[in-house]
Amino acid sequence: MDLKSPAAAEDPRPGLRSLARAVLRLWGHVPVLVRAVVVGELILTVGGLPELLLFVNLKHAPAIPWSLATTAIWLWLCWRYLDGAGWPRSTSQQRKRDLRGRPLPAQVWRWSLLAGSLAMVSVVALAFITARLANIPRDAFKLPVDLSIVPVWTTVSILLAISAFAGVLEEAAFRGYMLSQIERRHGWVVGILVTGTVFFADHHFSHAYATLAFLPFFLAVSTLHGLLVYFTRSILPSVVLHAVADFVVIPIQYGLVGPPAVAPISSQGMDSSFLVCVGLLVAFGLAAVPAFVRLAQVARAQDAVLAR
Repeated sequence: MDLKSPAAAEDPRPGLRSLARAVLRLWGHVPVLVRAVVVGELILTVGGLPELLLFVNLKHAPAIPWSLATTAIWLWLCWRYLDGAGWPRSTSQQRKRDLRGRPLPAQVWRWSLLAGSLAMVSVVALAFITARLANIPRDAFKLPVDLSIVPVWTTVSILLAISAFAGVLEEAAFRGYMLSQIERRHGWVVGILVTGTVFFADHHFSHAYATLAFLPFFLAVSTLHGLLVYFTRSILPSVVLHAVADFVVIPIQYGLVGPPAVAPISSQGMDSSFLVCVGLLVAFGLAAVPAFVRLAQVARAQDAVLAR
């Protein structure tokens, strides 16, 4: 005799659980490289959806920069979830491990920000040099909206929000989840190269200036952040440096503080701005080397203290 009640017999949950287990088994057979890229892109796509509110803010009540508050709240919620909070609890530790949002001692913070800042200046100089060598048209450095018609405080809030989205979500996706999964299976070199290539591809399809000539720049950015994560085992310094760099560079890149210097040197020659960029590339790149060496020493010493 069947002792199961009709309600139990019709309960769809066992079937759903079986389907979920089957999907997880299938997902487990997908190569790590593919899984890492898919998860990273999912973080960028879902996490970046509220970025559309920035355009809504510019269209409706542009004198009130309300989108900055919504950005802060949304990014805080995203960070909490990616760092292990929320459902399902079974993946909490895995999410926390892959994000690498590890707090850092003050000394490690100081050296990571110093080394990262020096390297960032050098890498940004490479970007401006590339624009002059690759004959990038001036229209490629044009914002999709006209910020000149909105109040200054709204422009600043929009730039802050864009920079925060880039710093938090791109670092969580690329140097957090994506690099973590690839590095565990294939090592740091492969992880940095793959994340740098995908980082370039994302910008190539969404930004007019990001032609193939900019691939070395994006690989350099990936190497910079990859080294910071390697030495500190945390993405926090990269989040800060990425956001600050975007906030400083975007107004220059898109001519908000003057016309961008993008005239090709093939027609303009090596003018003073180009030579300054070359000097910054070399000088700050060389200065970053001992700073990273010191960061490695400080980070190892702190780890040794924690291991006691």
